[in-house]
Amino acid sequence: MIKLFVFDLGNVILPFEHRQIAHKLYEVSRVAGRFSPDEIFRYMFDMEKGLVNPYEEGLMSSHDFFMRLKERYKLEIDFEEFKDIWNPIFREDPEVNEIIFYLKNKGYPLFLLSNTNELHFTYITELYPIVHSMDEWILSFEIGAKKPKQRIYDEIFNRTDVERNEVLYIDDIGRYVEAARGFGLQAMVFKGAGDLWKVIKENLI
Repeated sequence: MIKLFVFDLGNVILPFEHRQIAHKLYEVSRVAGRFSPDEIFRYMFDMEKGLVNPYEEGLMSSHDFFMRLKERYKLEIDFEEFKDIWNPIFREDPEVNEIIFYLKNKGYPLFLLSNTNELHFTYITELYPIVHSMDEWILSFEIGAKKPKQRIYDEIFNRTDVERNEVLYIDDIGRYVEAARGFGLQAMVFKGAGDLWKVIKENLI
């Protein structure tokens, strides 16, 4: 039985495209000839070594993150201009919104669990009301741990008394789903609203 739904944010609730960030930073770099947009993207977002990792674990401030990028790539922008490049990468998925509203109206608790950062999440809370439908936000930069580390999944159970096998975790990244299963949760790889509706109908309706 599922008693709690836990949603990933990026590419589950809010589809996003972050490669555009690297291209836009390349365009405002004084040393663009030394780097390609692909190199800038890897430097920021490599799953293991990317600069975004300590930022998303709360180990550096938003301003420090920006200054590291500005110094490395000699960016001709200030912090406010950087935010205008960094933040607008998301869009809504009306079909997922419909699922969230359905579950909410049925009385199911809904948690958000995300690898994210202060700038993105502040922007999201201001522009995308759907995140305010969640009962709890479990955010990597506040917890100090990113998926697939056990600590961020365990935070679910610091905030609820349901059993691990009564939680359905929904994420678009397979290794995060496998990690959740390894920690005792039910979990599914999100590929679209249709698959999630199928699970809901099989378990709840």
